[in-house]
Amino acid sequence: MRDGVRSALLAGAWAAVWIAAAAGPAWADAFSHAALDSVLTRVLRDGRVDYGALARDHADLDRYLAAIAAARPDEWPREEQIAFWVNAYNARVLDGVIRRPGLKSVLGVRKVLGIPTLGFFREQRVTAGARRSLDDIEHRILRARYGEPRLHFVLNCASVSCPVLPERALTAATLEADLESATLRFLADPTRNRVDPARGMQLSAIFKWYAEDFRKSDGSVRAFILRHRPAARAVRPDLPVTYLDYDWALNGSW
Repeated sequence: MRDGVRSALLAGAWAAVWIAAAAGPAWADAFSHAALDSVLTRVLRDGRVDYGALARDHADLDRYLAAIAAARPDEWPREEQIAFWVNAYNARVLDGVIRRPGLKSVLGVRKVLGIPTLGFFREQRVTAGARRSLDDIEHRILRARYGEPRLHFVLNCASVSCPVLPERALTAATLEADLESATLRFLADPTRNRVDPARGMQLSAIFKWYAEDFRKSDGSVRAFILRHRPAARAVRPDLPVTYLDYDWALNGSW
């Protein structure tokens, strides 16, 4: 019964957004992230997500998923595109979790012989008119097209060690400020990164996994961190850089 109601709501939302999509070039200006804002305002508290509340009332999320499914952002201005794809990724993650009530970790999806996998990120759903996985959005669109390493700090993978979910949907108008503030917040969070003048840097594994992105923008991971966190200059360059264990436990509760 509940699945049937959700299907009906999605069908209605799909019809509305497809009609709107016919508006053509003006659609970029008309696209609204308000439904995602409503979701985030209601279920996000201090960086943690109330998945139980979202699972009980996901009408706004369903509307947003239908909108991003029908949108065609390829001809939009660059900042509009980036905001769209980041928001789409984060909304898809929320949806992927609540479709699996009681999920404790995204690595628990599609286990093979009891071994955790990245299956959660490889599930395909329609986004921008085509079936895409979260990996497609992150690696083949955001990383491949835009060359902006700060995007790593606004993408949330529903896990404790991930950068926190943005409190509001990204928009083109505030994109630069949002990227910079998210980067500074992530670097200053001692549960994710630690800078000790006497012991060196203990960094999030994100800096290890995506080191090439930071090298392309700043020449090295260290140079990127120094640009965004000047206090790290107190760390002698000969001291080691190590990486913290990544906590894949769910970033919220049911």
